[in-house]
Amino acid sequence: MFGYVRLHKPTITMGEYEQYRGVYCTLCKRLGKRYGLTARMTLSYDMTFLALLHMALEQADPRFCPGRCSFNPTKKCLKCQNTVATDLAADLGTLLAYYKLKDTLADEGFFKKLGAAMLYPLMALSRRRAAKRRPEADAAIAAMASAQAQVEAARTDSIDRAAEPFAKLLAYMATLVAQDDKQRVILERFGYCLGRWVYLIDAVDDLADDIKRRRYNPYALSKNLIDTDTDAVRDCRAYASMTLNACLAECVAAYNLLDVRRFDGIIRNILEQGMPASQRRVVSGEDKKHET
Repeated sequence: MFGYVRLHKPTITMGEYEQYRGVYCTLCKRLGKRYGLTARMTLSYDMTFLALLHMALEQADPRFCPGRCSFNPTKKCLKCQNTVATDLAADLGTLLAYYKLKDTLADEGFFKKLGAAMLYPLMALSRRRAAKRRPEADAAIAAMASAQAQVEAARTDSIDRAAEPFAKLLAYMATLVAQDDKQRVILERFGYCLGRWVYLIDAVDDLADDIKRRRYNPYALSKNLIDTDTDAVRDCRAYASMTLNACLAECVAAYNLLDVRRFDGIIRNILEQGMPASQRRVVSGEDKKHET
């Protein structure tokens, strides 16, 4: 996955960090339980955030209890006894990972394709299981992947059109955690802006590589960038920062309209500090350091 929607550790409290780790670890366990050991490789901060948001809105308490890491039994961690939110995140994350793998097989170089081809049979099996549980979600993600492929094949230079398929997908996914109609409307807007931010920050993060390898990138096409024009690339990053700031501001504005039952401090840390920190790193052109 992308890995930009993450905590800002320097400002999170110890208690909130342990709760976040508890959700993250529970999601890891549920991925393994539902889709096998290999599926745990798809664990991401993005789906952890979706699970957190779900738990923050639902009435049922996550019911944390002591546990241990499956890969390091000597390491203690919290785990959630209520797994409704983590199961949804596991299913959606598995579907997203499968379609991302298909994209890698279609677009990447030989060595990345080779690794993806080795994983494909297992991921295809996991996707079939997830699609049985979430057929509507599978159809929505497949439609997004198809729309995104068409945008890239057409090599559109419109940043708005390029971001639209993924923005619409996250709008749909966010509504899946809504507890009532009012939340559904707010979450649709929240998810749309979040999806737009994620797509665009990933495009900025890949900008230098995409220009060098002549791969599709809406920023590179809209500004007619070449890798030797470092001033133009720097100006493009500054321009992208303004777009990303607008998306992030809309996310926070939508979140402020929600009636949150728990985890408000964690979610605000991610939205107001973690994501801006990811954005600053990407816009500055630092080496990629995000984890999934």
